[in-house]
Amino acid sequence: METHRPGPSVFTIASILGLSRSEQRSTVAVPYRPWTDVPSTQSCPSVSKDRALDSEDETSSVNAPVETCRRALNWYIGRRPRTAFSSLQIEILESVFQVNSYPGIDLREELAQKLHLDEDRIQIWFQNRRAKMKRTHRESQFLLVKKVITGLHTRDPQ
Repeated sequence: METHRPGPSVFTIASILGLSRSEQRSTVAVPYRPWTDVPSTQSCPSVSKDRALDSEDETSSVNAPVETCRRALNWYIGRRPRTAFSSLQIEILESVFQVNSYPGIDLREELAQKLHLDEDRIQIWFQNRRAKMKRTHRESQFLLVKKVITGLHTRDPQ
């Protein structure tokens, strides 16, 4: 009968890739991120509380370094600001959605002109609204099944 001896694993990433021990130590993996222009070694400026309290205009002195830091972060580069829809815009978009959840380009352009929004923002709003409707439907189906199963357990005393 053979016994299993714990020891160094033969199947390591280095052995699979065919790297020797010396290559293993000298190779440093640098992630490829073509979307960023900011070097990964750059650090964000820190804001001291003393400096914020001494300045006359607190909001500009505190927010400026924070914005600089935020823009330096990799995930923030290339992002557009979030669109804030007014309640009237949402009301109109919802009423159109009730009639047609897949509006064509002509209707989206007309809505964009009347609501003073970009057409692509209208398109994204409809995509998000359809996703919300799908999620809500899925959750309601789950709750219905859960209610039926709970009803079966309470009726059948086993």
